[in-house]
Amino acid sequence: MTVSSLLNYQFAWNNFLFGNGTPHVLMSVDGLQDLPQIRNQDDDQGYSDGMFSGNDFFGGRTITFTLATYATAGGNTARQNFLLLKAALLPQSSGTAPLQFQLPGSSLQRINARVRTALIPIDANYTFGQINSQFTFFCPDPKFYDDTLFTSTLSFNAPTGRSYNRIYPLVYGAGGGNTSYTAVANTGWATSYPVITINGPIINPTIGNFTTGISITITGTFVSTDVIVVDLASKLVTVNGATARNLVTGASKWFNAPAGTSQFYLTGTGTTPGTTNATVAYRSAYV
Repeated sequence: MTVSSLLNYQFAWNNFLFGNGTPHVLMSVDGLQDLPQIRNQDDDQGYSDGMFSGNDFFGGRTITFTLATYATAGGNTARQNFLLLKAALLPQSSGTAPLQFQLPGSSLQRINARVRTALIPIDANYTFGQINSQFTFFCPDPKFYDDTLFTSTLSFNAPTGRSYNRIYPLVYGAGGGNTSYTAVANTGWATSYPVITINGPIINPTIGNFTTGISITITGTFVSTDVIVVDLASKLVTVNGATARNLVTGASKWFNAPAGTSQFYLTGTGTTPGTTNATVAYRSAYV
């Protein structure tokens, strides 16, 4: 469950609001705007000074909220409001959920997280109606995203002669297949990984980022009732819900949508105008 809008400095978790405009006042939030943990592949230079420099990758992100919960004027006591907060921010055994937030000058954004810890001291403030608490969220994916999910469509039309403008060099499917292009505009500054859904009929479809020159080819003859899903973040391909990673050719490379606008394309043979299509679903990404 998600919300459609928030106040500045307000957060939502499974439709439960905290922060600005709620009884749960935000005292601080750590880890949201920082760089996440860095995983590096540096190594010692054996029996000499220095290190061999390896690759750096982002690790997970931990976000810590420090809150002060108060009574609602003419309504709940601080204790009642805090019990609602505690019930809403329960840990989950697996997976993540969207933690939505609104900061000034930005669109509504989200990060995929799960609750990990809760610290609630019973102290003098607690007895006088100010219940201080600290909740931490762990985000396996350290990037945050615009809440809006964008979609771009790749479709095939009946041939009506050559049309312009075209993007060169063109990519053609073997044996007279045709190609469809669409723009994917990642307005963030981090790499985004779309989910692509291909609807048949199509033979040996190739889906790729023309701008970066990287693509994936899936072998097989797919009919109009077949649905191929390519999850670029999970590096997963399914056909009609069943894992089909074995259909990806050895020369394929997993691609993405870097910051800026990329041209994605779909090509293959045996396509039917008006039926064969693909949808690219993505969010602009930040870190």
